[in-house]
Amino acid sequence: MPNVQHHFRDIAHQHDAAKLGIWLFLATEILLFGGLFCGYAVFRANHPYLFAWGEQFLDERYGALNTAVLLISSLTMAMAITFVQREQKNRAMVSLFITFLCACGFMFIKSIEYEHKFHDHLVGGIGFYQVSHHEGGDEGGHVVIGSHGDTIKGKKLWDATCRSCHGASGEGVPGQGTVLNSSTYVHDHTDHELVEFIMVGREATSPDTVLYLQMPPKGGNPMLKEADILDIVAYMRTLEIAPVAVDQATHAVVESIPIAEDEGDFLSSLPRSTVPHANPSPQGLAPPGAAEAQKMAVFVRPEVPQTDENRPANAHLFFGLYFLMTGLHGIHVLIGMVVIGWLMWRLQRGDFNRQYYAPVECGGLYWHIVDVIWIFLFPLWYLIA
Repeated sequence: MPNVQHHFRDIAHQHDAAKLGIWLFLATEILLFGGLFCGYAVFRANHPYLFAWGEQFLDERYGALNTAVLLISSLTMAMAITFVQREQKNRAMVSLFITFLCACGFMFIKSIEYEHKFHDHLVGGIGFYQVSHHEGGDEGGHVVIGSHGDTIKGKKLWDATCRSCHGASGEGVPGQGTVLNSSTYVHDHTDHELVEFIMVGREATSPDTVLYLQMPPKGGNPMLKEADILDIVAYMRTLEIAPVAVDQATHAVVESIPIAEDEGDFLSSLPRSTVPHANPSPQGLAPPGAAEAQKMAVFVRPEVPQTDENRPANAHLFFGLYFLMTGLHGIHVLIGMVVIGWLMWRLQRGDFNRQYYAPVECGGLYWHIVDVIWIFLFPLWYLIA
């Protein structure tokens, strides 16, 4: 019989095998997006105010329009399968063509959304981190030479343990660690007092914290010894001036150690977001204080460029996850467009009939799962508040 491969008994056997195969493939797709939905649940549970803040930059009208477009495309895809089964070739071709146009419309609307976010650099990642150059000089600097620690060893330990939260030059990373190169707390305490503080750490709910960030004991590195932390403090002192190497016996300056500026130049060259001003979200995983919670109660949309001072602490989490989930879905839509085009080509060639229509049905099942995933993405991202 035509269209029946040699390893199948008949057309019905081949059809059942094809449907089983596409359902197994769709199960792997559910596992893929299921992991992303679990990640979304974790992030939203830990940062509820962040997601309430970020929703204002997602236009629910675009999301609703895309939802309507995909629902129409699912209808026309189902109609195409029925028309193929009835051997109504022209109607099936029109239905597949409308489905293809709906997919193009979805991608066009999504490109409008993405273009706006790319223009304002709302792409998540490192572009949201505040960075600054540390300029050497004596103007107003607190000159403290690391007389009790090895600054060279301290720099290596700083890069391995402290840099991810406090920045390359102690400028701080929003949502991760506070500023240290201009901190009055660092200025007013001795090296050994700072060592004692780092050894013990501080909880995010401590009454003397203002950023609600947890400082884990030993900076989160249990392998550090007290002598290692003393080296880190010695290097941290040099961040307020040009770094220097110190003779451990005489405590005299023996040479200047220039800070590598390559990475700093790279970070500073990254485009900064210019999104409209909004109330900042809580930093870290700690619950917001009363004043901060009151500020977060209302979200406004004034057209004011956002600066490093009012950028939310964890905005990169929101936009990074948004682009990961919606972008991956968009890739699946593009793949579906290729499949629909292939089905239209085979239909025009006359490959399908009343008995043999499995490729159209399997393509339709794939397209339906793509639509169903968007039905979940739409409320989760666009209808947060």
